Amino acid sequence: MEEEIFGPVLPILTVKSVDEAIEFINRREKPLALYVFSNDKKLIKRVISETSSGGVTGNDVIMHSVLSTLPFGGVGKLLELL
Repeated sequence: MEEEIFGPVLPILTVKSVDEAIEFINRREKPLALYVFSNDKKLIKRVISETSSGGVTGNDVIMHSVLSTLPFGGVGKLLELL
C-alpha cells in the first residue's frame, strides 16, 4: 500500500504488541486518518501521543470527519490554519 486509494478498502494488519503497531505507523508516511480501538484509555492516549496523522479517532470511526468546525487539509496543517 504505497499509494492513497479513495475507495472502500479496509487493510487489516496483525501485530504482536502496541509497540509494534506504533513502530509500523511511524515507519511510513503519516496517514490521513488513524483509528484506535481499546478499552484502555491510556493506551489510546499513548498511540495518539506517539504517532502523527491527519486525524485520530479513539473507539469511533467517523467523529473526526463529521465535525465541520475542525480544519482539514492533510497532515501537519493544523498549526498553519490557526
